[in-house]
Amino acid sequence: MQPIQFVSWGGIGSPDRVKGAASLGIDTHRLPLSPWSNEQGEYDFHAADIYLPLLKRVGLRAIVSIFSHGVPDWFWQRYPDTKPRNAQGEYGTWAGSIWSPQVHTEVLKGIKEIFTYLSRRGLLDLVDGVEVGVGMEGQLSYLWGSFWAFDPYALMAYHYFLRGRFSSIHHLNTAWGTHYAEFGDIFPPSHYQQTVACHTFLDFYRQSILETAEEWSEAVATRVQPKIWVWLSHFIAPDQRPYAARYPEYYLSHLRQLGRADVAIVSVVPGWQTRPEVENLRKLGVQTIGEWDITPTPQRQLQQAQLAWDLGCNGLFVGVLENLMDDQGRLNEVGSITKRIIKQWKNGKRPA
Repeated sequence: MQPIQFVSWGGIGSPDRVKGAASLGIDTHRLPLSPWSNEQGEYDFHAADIYLPLLKRVGLRAIVSIFSHGVPDWFWQRYPDTKPRNAQGEYGTWAGSIWSPQVHTEVLKGIKEIFTYLSRRGLLDLVDGVEVGVGMEGQLSYLWGSFWAFDPYALMAYHYFLRGRFSSIHHLNTAWGTHYAEFGDIFPPSHYQQTVACHTFLDFYRQSILETAEEWSEAVATRVQPKIWVWLSHFIAPDQRPYAARYPEYYLSHLRQLGRADVAIVSVVPGWQTRPEVENLRKLGVQTIGEWDITPTPQRQLQQAQLAWDLGCNGLFVGVLENLMDDQGRLNEVGSITKRIIKQWKNGKRPA
């Protein structure tokens, strides 16, 4: 299979955009399908019927993007304590708590429904790959700025983790230099600290995200064997990494061992990563696609292409198709610049 280089994302909105994407030089499209039902238990996968055949017809690879972060209001109303919570008592609605059994039940059920639907409609052969979303925007992370592990399910899981790490509360107190009476008295740190306790929490935080990725990808693997496994696993500035738990090499090395990591979409935001970090992913055998904006301006599209090139990425995430062309597939200014970028990149030249 030819390497993936130029990737788009989104609901497309117009069949002519599929043809426009192919003529532009895009080779792969991530088509989002939600694993969440409505309150009546009904799912909407009609985009697959329309666009999977079209993508295949024009020669684009189709990646089913499972975006588990689009939590419907009915779920929050029914299970309000599944919202992520930080030390300040603030709640997030960008994704459900990955420690909540209700969140896992609904997402796993939705994953099964997606592939049952694709199989029943004869569409599975048109799927080249799968992207399993875990955290905010489907990233292998949580929102930066806080530790979001204060909902009741997160606290229960953290205490369970600590009991497994330390044989007794005495051993924990000895290691941490603390005086807790029992594991249930312990809360996650409110902010990052250079302490043994905080580093222990980070082990729990990262492990929890990885375990979720493994469980949800297993739900895919029991129904289909994708040719390509795609993960959105951004780097982020070093001083924010503890909060976001964004450690691409940690996640992807484990997922690669399971045979479930082929492509990583990584951020190219200045200061968020280094060329050696990108190179380490490539050494794992993972292709890297540089990304910044999903709706870049012409200037930003060129800037992110240059950043991706300089970081040694295999290719570029070009954003949503409606930002590149109209519904008849006619290129706008961003699309024209993107076409030039792709041509230069394919010719081995730094985009300019």
